Amino acid sequence: MPNIHLALAGPLDAPYPNGGDEAYWMGQVAGALASHLTQRGIALCWGKGEKMSPLDLRLVLGSQAAPREQEGRKKGPAVLSRAGEVLSGRAAEALAAQLGQVYPQPELLTLEKRDFIPELAGYSGPSVAVRLLYRDNPQDEAWLSRNTGAVGKALAVGLSQALTVPFHYA
Repeated sequence: MPNIHLALAGPLDAPYPNGGDEAYWMGQVAGALASHLTQRGIALCWGKGEKMSPLDLRLVLGSQAAPREQEGRKKGPAVLSRAGEVLSGRAAEALAAQLGQVYPQPELLTLEKRDFIPELAGYSGPSVAVRLLYRDNPQDEAWLSRNTGAVGKALAVGLSQALTVPFHYA
């Protein structure tokens, strides 16, 4: 059975406008994700995951901040994978499709394949970076704070689809 190797990106002490910080909110999502994955027999491993099998996938969760001149005005998740990696691309597409079902403005969600992704630097193997929100936007933060369970489940469904592991809704 494949494993998901989870890491958190970004400054973990970055404050959110209405309270909490990056570590708190990404931890809430990770907890919901872990619950849904383990119910389906998919292990969630924390950290770098140096000993990944070819079937494993690395997921890096975080948020992003808008440039100063656009602070508080940019919204929407971004799902990033490296260009040319088949499993990474399949996972990114599945994650974006599932997040698009829980984010209130799915047209703002971006899906990108890039040659370089800062969050994935130093990692080899299939990897996806998910920037769930703009942490400087109060609307994005309000969405995440009200929907951590739904976001965790969406990520779990997307990962299950990418890894071709059946996901039965509980």
